[in-house]
Amino acid sequence: MILLRKLLEENTKAYAGMSVSGTPVLTVVNSRAYKGASVSGSPLYTISGNKLYAGITRTGKPLATLVGDLIFKGIAVSGSPIAKLQGNRSYKGISPSGTSLVTVPSGDIVTLFAATYHVLFE
Repeated sequence: MILLRKLLEENTKAYAGMSVSGTPVLTVVNSRAYKGASVSGSPLYTISGNKLYAGITRTGKPLATLVGDLIFKGIAVSGSPIAKLQGNRSYKGISPSGTSLVTVPSGDIVTLFAATYHVLFE
C-alpha cells in the first residue's frame, strides 16, 4: 500500500560523481536534505531561498549561498566560488571541467546545491 504522503512529496536524489544510480549521497524532500536514501529523522540541511542552513533552522549564518550558478561558502558572495553548477552536475571551483562532484538526474537546483556543499565539506 502506498501512503498518500509518499505520493505528495517531492523527493529528489543526488549521486556522487558522474553516477546516476546506486545509493544517493543526499535525498531532498520539500527543501530539507537527508543523508543517503532515508527521509526520516532530523535533516542535515535546510534550504531557504538561495541559502543553505545546518539542520532544521532557516535563520542565522548560512553554510553556503547560491548566486546564479555559483556557490559561495557562508554569506560572502564575492571572490572565488567553492563550486559551479552546470545542468544536472556540479564542479569544484569556477570551471565546469574535470570530474563532477555530484549528479542530480532530475536537474533539481535545490538538491544540487545541498549535495555539492555536502560532498565538499562533510
